[in-house]
Amino acid sequence: MVTINANPAQAYEQRDVSKSGWAYTDSQLPKQSFVNPSGDAPIGSWTDAAGTKHKSRSYFTFDVSRFRGAIIHKADLVIAERSAADCATAQPVELWRTDPIKATTSWESAPRQRELLGTVQAGGEGTCPGYLVWDIMPALQKLADQDDQTLTVEIRVPHGYEGKLSHGRKLRPFPVIHSEANHAPTVAQIGLDYPSWACGSKEKPQPVGPRNYSLMVKGADADSHDYNYNGQFAAWPLGQEDQRAERFGSSYGGALSKVPWDMSQYPDGTVVAWTARAYDGHDFSPWAEPCYVKVDAQPPAAPVVTSTKYPNDGQSHGGPEVPGTFTFKANGSPDVVGYYWGRFGGTYHYIPAPAPGADVTLEYSPTSFYESLSVRSVDSASNSSETTEYQFFVKSTAPQVQVTMGGVGLPSKLAISTNVEEVTEFGYRIGDGDETRVPVDADGTTDVPVVFTKTGLVKVQVRSYAGSEFIGGYTDDVWVRDVPTVESADFAFPDHDGLVDRPGSFTFRPGRAGVVAYEYTFNYGESRGIDAAADGTAMLYWTPTESGWYALDVRSISADGTVSEPEQHQFNVVDTKPYVYSSTYNEIGVWGGVGIAGEFEFDTVMPDVDAYLYGLNDGPEQTVDPEYSWARVTITPDHSGSNTLTVRTRFLDGSFSPTRTYTFEVSDAPVVTSSDYPENGAAGQPGQTGRFTFNPGRSDVVEYRYVLEYTDEEHVVAADADGKATVEITPAHPGYTLLTVTSRTADGTVSPERRYYFRVRDPRVNVSSAYDEYSPRGGIGAVGRFAVYTEIGEVTTFEYQLNGGAWQSVPKTPDALVTDISVTMDRNGANVFTVRGRTASGEYTPQTDYPFLVGTAPQVTSSTYPAGQWSGGVGVPGEFTFTQGSPGVVEFEYTVDDGQPVTVAANAAGVATATYTPTSVSSHTMTVRGRTADGVWTDTTRYNFLVDFS
Repeated sequence: MVTINANPAQAYEQRDVSKSGWAYTDSQLPKQSFVNPSGDAPIGSWTDAAGTKHKSRSYFTFDVSRFRGAIIHKADLVIAERSAADCATAQPVELWRTDPIKATTSWESAPRQRELLGTVQAGGEGTCPGYLVWDIMPALQKLADQDDQTLTVEIRVPHGYEGKLSHGRKLRPFPVIHSEANHAPTVAQIGLDYPSWACGSKEKPQPVGPRNYSLMVKGADADSHDYNYNGQFAAWPLGQEDQRAERFGSSYGGALSKVPWDMSQYPDGTVVAWTARAYDGHDFSPWAEPCYVKVDAQPPAAPVVTSTKYPNDGQSHGGPEVPGTFTFKANGSPDVVGYYWGRFGGTYHYIPAPAPGADVTLEYSPTSFYESLSVRSVDSASNSSETTEYQFFVKSTAPQVQVTMGGVGLPSKLAISTNVEEVTEFGYRIGDGDETRVPVDADGTTDVPVVFTKTGLVKVQVRSYAGSEFIGGYTDDVWVRDVPTVESADFAFPDHDGLVDRPGSFTFRPGRAGVVAYEYTFNYGESRGIDAAADGTAMLYWTPTESGWYALDVRSISADGTVSEPEQHQFNVVDTKPYVYSSTYNEIGVWGGVGIAGEFEFDTVMPDVDAYLYGLNDGPEQTVDPEYSWARVTITPDHSGSNTLTVRTRFLDGSFSPTRTYTFEVSDAPVVTSSDYPENGAAGQPGQTGRFTFNPGRSDVVEYRYVLEYTDEEHVVAADADGKATVEITPAHPGYTLLTVTSRTADGTVSPERRYYFRVRDPRVNVSSAYDEYSPRGGIGAVGRFAVYTEIGEVTTFEYQLNGGAWQSVPKTPDALVTDISVTMDRNGANVFTVRGRTASGEYTPQTDYPFLVGTAPQVTSSTYPAGQWSGGVGVPGEFTFTQGSPGVVEFEYTVDDGQPVTVAANAAGVATATYTPTSVSSHTMTVRGRTADGVWTDTTRYNFLVDFS
C-alpha cells in the first residue's frame, strides 16, 4: 500500500512506501523457503516449543519506481518490534541491501548482500519493544539515479551476536519507508520580456538599450504543470565570469518567473551572457543554455520629416481632410528599424522601416488649420531618438455644416456653406452610403434634405470641390435619436412656472416616422396613453393640484409597435396660496393649550407681496406686513379642540391670493401658571411655598387633580366659578420638579395631563477645588483655591472658615458664575473648608463642609525665576527658597530636569536656599522634596520656570 501526503499543485511529496513482499530464513530448515508467510519476522537466535535453537534473517522488498529521477530529501526505513529476548541491554541490528527475494529463498539460498545500509541499537533505555529506524536516503537516492525499480533489504543480528539467544528479536512484518522526495524542475524557456522571449546567440546577440529589461524563465516539472515557480538568474559580461551576478526573480503564475535587470550598468557595446534556472521551492533545475544581449547605449539621430503637399514653409497648403504624403528619414542612423509618430507631441503610432535605416512614408489627412506632427525614430535596441516636431499650416477650405435633426425617418437638413470662392459643388455622405454631389448656390450655401433611418451615432462627411479637385472636408458624428419633443407655454422652467389649480397644456411632437400614440408619466407615477393626430403630434391638457417640482416623461409609439427613447420635461408648479408653519401648533397632533401663545410663520413663492391677512376661527381678519416675503405673528387660542386659521396674500396691485386654511388641534389639558415658580425657570428653594394657578382647557371644568413629583400623593381642588383654581405648593427638594395636573368635568370626563416643569433652586453652596478628600496635595503654607457657587441669587457675601477657625468673608464676585476663595494650609492630613452664603438682609444659606487632604510637599519660591514666567537668562544665577510643608524637615533634595540630585540643609525653621544657574533657554522643572531627621521623605513639589533669552 502507498499513502501520499502531498499538494497536487506541488512537486514535493511526503510518501509512505510499504513492502511489496517479504521472506525469512531458518537455519534449522536450511533448504525450506518462507516467502510471504503469516506471522512475525524473526531475526537472530530463538527456540521453538521443543527447545530447539534456530537462527533467522528477514528480507523485505519495496517498489521504489516512484522515485525514478527524483531527489530524495529524506528516507527512513521503520519497522516495529513484536518482542525481544533482552530489552534491558542495547543490542545492534543491521540493515543490508541485498539481491531480490526469490521463490526459492532459504537459509542456504539467501539473497546476496550488496551493502550495509546501517546499524541501530535496539533496546536499552527507552521503550522496548519499540521501533527500529534506519536512514536509507543515500541508498534510495542511488537507486533513483540508477532507475532501479525495487529495493530489497535484509534485517539481521550482526554475525558475532547472531548465535546468542539473548540477541534474538521478533519484528512485525510491516516495514515502511517514510520518504520526502521531489522531482527537480526543468527549464522550458528563457528570454527577454521585450522583444517577447528574445534570446540572442553568442554570434548574434539581441540588441538592448541601457535600461531595465525583464529576464524571464518558464519552468516545467515531472510532478506538476501549474506550480508557481521562482527563478534564479545570472548575468555576466562575455568572457568575464568573475563578474557574474545572481538574483532571484518573482513568480508570476503559470510556471513563469521574472526579474528586472538594469542593462545600463554595462558599457556601450558590451555583450552580456545571461542564464536562469527554475526553483520549485525545494530543488533547482540545471542552468539553461545562456542567452546573449549586446548593450547599445547610443540613440539614433532625430529623424528628418518632409512633405511635398504640406511643406514646412509657414504658408497654408492643402485643406482639411485633404491627404498628404510625409516622408520620415533616418538622418544617417543605419540601425533605425521604425518610427513613432503622432500629433502635437504624442508619439503613439508605429511604422516599421522596410529595412534598417530605410525611409518610410505616411499618408496623413490634417483636420485643423495648424498641425504639428511629432516623430521619433527607434533602433533595434529600442533606443528612441529626440522628437522632431514638423509644423505646417492648412488652408481653411473645409465647408461649414449645420445639421438640423428631425428624428428617425423624418426630414432632416444639412445646411452647408463655404467662403472659398472657387468651390463649385459639395459632396456629402451619410454613414456608409455613397457620396452625393450637389451644386453650390451663388451665395456659397446649399441646403440638403436628408433622412436618417436609424438611431445612434451616424457619420456625416461633407467635402468641398473646386471643379473635380477635392480641396477641403468636414467629418462629424451625429447623434440620431427618436425622442419626442415636449413643448409647453404653461409649464416651462425657468421662464414660466405652473400654478396650482390653473389648467395648462403640453404639445408632443414625434421623433420618428409613423408615431400613432404617446405614453407619459408624471413624477414616475402611473403610465398613461394619448393618441396622436395624423401628423404624429398630440396635445395633453393638465391641471396641477399640488405644488412642487415635476418630471414629465414621454415616449412615442409607432404603428409597428416601436417604442422610442423617453424624453423628460422638467418644470415647477407653485401654489399661489401662502404657506403656514408653526412649531407650537402643528397641523398633525394635539398641541399647546388654551391661553398658550404660539408663533405662526407665513410665506409665499409669489412676488410683489404687500401684506398677509389672517383670521382665527370666526374672528376678525387682521393684517401683518411682510419682511421680504415672509411674516411672523403670535396667536393665542381661546378654546381647545379644532382651531382654524385662514391666511391670504394681498399683492401690490391690490389682488388677493386664494385662502390657505390651516387647522390645528389645541389640547384641553389645564394650563398651569406660576409667578413664584415659572415653567422651566429656576426660582424659590426647598421649603418655600409658591402659588400655582390652574386654568381650564374647556368650559365645564369642576375640579383639578394634581401630583407633585417625589410625593406621588394626588391632591384634589375644586374649580372656581370661572373654572380656575389656585393652590399653594411647597417643594421639598431642589432641582427640576414635575407637577402633573388633570381636570374633570361634572360628568366625570378627565382631561389629558398637563406636565409642568419648574426648577427649585439649591440653597447650598457648591465647592470645587483641586484639593479633594482622596489624594493629598501641597503642604503647610501652600495656598489652595476654592471656587464657590450658589443658585440663590440674593446672596451677596460668602463667609468661610478653615478647620473651624475664625470666620472670614468675601463679597460675591459680580457677573460671574463662581467666586474664588484662597486659603493658606495650616496642617497636614485631613482638613475641612466650611462656607455659607449671606444675603443683604442677613439671611444665611445652609452651611457646606468640604473635606480635603493636605500633603507634606515643601513650598518653592524664587524672585529671579518666578513660577511659570519668562525671566532671567542663560548664565543668570537664581536663588530658590525651600520651605518645609510638614514639621521636622532637616534637609531638602532637588533635581533640575534630568540632572543629578542635590542636597541642601534646612535651618531650624525648616527653610533652605539653593542657587541654580540655567544653561539653556526654555522651560525647566525643579523637583524638590524634604527629609525629616528620622529619614522619612516628604511629598514632592514640581516647580516649573521659564528661562528667557538674555
